[in-house]
Amino acid sequence: MRDIWKVALRLLIIMIIAGLALGAAYTVTKDPIAEQKQMKAEEARRGVLADASTFEQVDFAQGNITEVYEGFDASGASCGYAVTVIGSGFGGDITMTVGVKDGVCTGIRISSHSETPGLGAKSTDEAFYGQFAGKSGQLTVNKNGATNDSEITAITAATITSTAVTNAVNEVLAAASSLE
Repeated sequence: MRDIWKVALRLLIIMIIAGLALGAAYTVTKDPIAEQKQMKAEEARRGVLADASTFEQVDFAQGNITEVYEGFDASGASCGYAVTVIGSGFGGDITMTVGVKDGVCTGIRISSHSETPGLGAKSTDEAFYGQFAGKSGQLTVNKNGATNDSEITAITAATITSTAVTNAVNEVLAAASSLE
């Protein structure tokens, strides 16, 4: 019976040390992780609104739109909006930043996803997301290749991901009139 108490005490000491180590690691890494996340978001905003030198957050929430930033050029003139929106893909949520100016998509950047590697993960390739720049109105996905300006060529074998991204961009384009 006495051996059980010795083992239990040793395990308790190990658990306390492990808990303290985990708490210390969290405390040390919390701020650098938050800074990296902020830098990644800023980089995405600059990627979709290249003319913007500063951004100001706008109070706007609608549907799957989580954040809206208005971009301003060096002279202080508005150069569009960078909108963070979440689409529902095959593997889960796809978080992206969509740039919009005068009802036209200026570009998109995928911030995070859990799509299938080699298939839906190709949404982060410029060959796919580059199709959205300059598009406006209601966009659709075409598995066989875009035949007009309102179509997006789907990623081969990843139609659900392609549709999720396109639907999210459509949501931002529809909300653009409320922003501008």
